[in-house]
Amino acid sequence: MNSAVVLLTVFVVGILANQLPENEKQNLKRIHEQCQSDSKTKVDEDLLRKFTQNTDNPQVGAHMLCMSVGAGLQKQNGQFDKNTIKNKISLVIEDKSRVDGLVTKCTVQKETPEKTAVGMWTCFVQNNVNYVHVL
Repeated sequence: MNSAVVLLTVFVVGILANQLPENEKQNLKRIHEQCQSDSKTKVDEDLLRKFTQNTDNPQVGAHMLCMSVGAGLQKQNGQFDKNTIKNKISLVIEDKSRVDGLVTKCTVQKETPEKTAVGMWTCFVQNNVNYVHVL
């Protein structure tokens, strides 16, 4: 019985360790709203809900770059802020030994800043980096 309690506690702590803190969720929501308020970065939210099916959509790219810049993950020219990305990934990855590898894997420069942003967010999704807010 005692080992069952310990196992349950470890499981619950593991789940909570992978959850984005509420202040970060609110920050991402605020950034999203700012991006949605600009006609240049506004996008149909259904496209975002099905993000991985719409990565080639230019409006999705513009929005994701806006999100990245607002969160401090990228500069407007597409250059990454790897220290910020590392800090944000660390918030949601339980196994801290994976963080540096994820930063390297997810920060690949593409042809445009928008494609670079989409590539990074896609990598986050594919690697369960849950640095997201709920639409």
